[in-house]
Amino acid sequence: MRAQVLATGFGGAALLSMQVWMAVGAWAAPKVGDTVAITACAHAGVEGSCLMITGSDGTVFNITGANPRPSLGFMIQLRGIVTDKLSACNQGTVLQNISWTPTQQKCGN
Repeated sequence: MRAQVLATGFGGAALLSMQVWMAVGAWAAPKVGDTVAITACAHAGVEGSCLMITGSDGTVFNITGANPRPSLGFMIQLRGIVTDKLSACNQGTVLQNISWTPTQQKCGN
């Protein structure tokens, strides 16, 4: 992302012009039906048996429906389809049709 700010004063008033250029798809949130691919560490959700994974853009995905469930402590490569379903977890965008594979990399604490 590139940001350019230009401020000039005129009679006590300031004119502020900001132009921001960014890649069009870089910040686009996934839409219902999109397939997402994430390599990250699964982590416990705020509710009891809920399981989450956080994408590189900070989006939290609810992967509680993954079967089998990934183990905590190891990074996984995951693919799933974005839904608009609600969950008792009250956290994250729910994914369905989840498939994942473990990597050899351990997660940090």
